Amino acid sequence: SLDQTYPNRTFSVQGEADIETPNDIAFFTATVTTEGEGEVAGLQSENTEKMNRINTFLGEQGIDKRDLKTTNYTMNPRYNYPSCPSGTITCPPPTINGYTLTQSLEVKVRQTDKVGDLLTGIVAAGANSVSGVSFVTDDDNAARLEARKQAFADAREKAFETAKAGGFRVGKMVTFYEDNMSPVEPMREGMGGDMTLSAKAVPAPVIEPGVSKGKLQVTLTYEIR
Repeated sequence: SLDQTYPNRTFSVQGEADIETPNDIAFFTATVTTEGEGEVAGLQSENTEKMNRINTFLGEQGIDKRDLKTTNYTMNPRYNYPSCPSGTITCPPPTINGYTLTQSLEVKVRQTDKVGDLLTGIVAAGANSVSGVSFVTDDDNAARLEARKQAFADAREKAFETAKAGGFRVGKMVTFYEDNMSPVEPMREGMGGDMTLSAKAVPAPVIEPGVSKGKLQVTLTYEIR
């Protein structure tokens, strides 16, 4: 452990290293929207049937149930507004002429090379749209450990360069601080945002996971001798 007695004569240096990790987890959201003029129960049944086909397809592709999460289930009425001449004192209230049911499913994919085929397949299974295609790194501990070593080495080198320039010797290290700087926005190649796919589209879209980039910075304080 470091000496808790803080010397009077100290100096600090900073070291920095890049963190770069391949993205190995993909996320996207599949949405099923169903409109109808009949009873709500029939609309729900139709929507559920489509979503069940999507779940079955994803299961056949090796997606575990724990990687599926319903993120939206919304039933909205559609109104018919009567056309009333300007100046009409009383106008009939709007009437409901149907409903729109929207259900969204977030999918976590642990085999990123399957994303293109999954996007095509869920549309064929009944999804109206796909949105939020993104990639993250599941575990960056090894990359952070290596970056930490590099940052410490960078800081120590600066410490001895500073001591040489200042005409003093580097003493023992008395404190250190690590700053996990805000990561750079991950590189997302391929599709992102909202998109609507045709169920007739046969070729699977090419999706590239890219890499996530960030920085790790350490501040080392040494005693001056």
